[in-house]
Amino acid sequence: MATSLRPATIEDRRRIFEWLAKSDATAQMMGPPDYPDFPVPDFDEFLEDYNDDAFSDSGDFRIFVIRSDGVDIGAISYWINGQVAEIDLWIGDRKNWGLGHGPRAMESIAGKLAELGKIDALIIRPSARNTRAISAYRKAGFLPYDHGSGNLPSWCNEEGFDYEDAVVLTRRLKGRTSSGAS
Repeated sequence: MATSLRPATIEDRRRIFEWLAKSDATAQMMGPPDYPDFPVPDFDEFLEDYNDDAFSDSGDFRIFVIRSDGVDIGAISYWINGQVAEIDLWIGDRKNWGLGHGPRAMESIAGKLAELGKIDALIIRPSARNTRAISAYRKAGFLPYDHGSGNLPSWCNEEGFDYEDAVVLTRRLKGRTSSGAS
């Protein structure tokens, strides 16, 4: 089963939103009853986060469509802040879970970010309740962040958490070392 990425376009935006907020996978990521602290966004709220910049051909905020054997199945995005890129990922239909698409998409996005040559680390900050996602991220080489190490900028541990029980998982990019920025 081949997993690949293609840059998302504005024309993909509605479908990407539906994968996130209106699929059979949504309840596993957000909204009551399991995620009352992270309500399901409506389309206007989604547009606030995934504005036109995310769908451009370049820049520090990008979104890609995850494909399996030529069929679009989900989305992965990155946002670069300094030498760290925050990743977000969702597969839009539960029938595509457990097939390795998430870890392979994360490998692909790590490769794209490594090519830029300015990123030291990747982070993802899921809810601790989303054990399935955490398992997939670990398969892609992400490990729980050691808060005592101090090798990530402070914003990674202090700002912008979607969930009250968010865990910070990190992965170093090969051939890069941390600058210890804060």
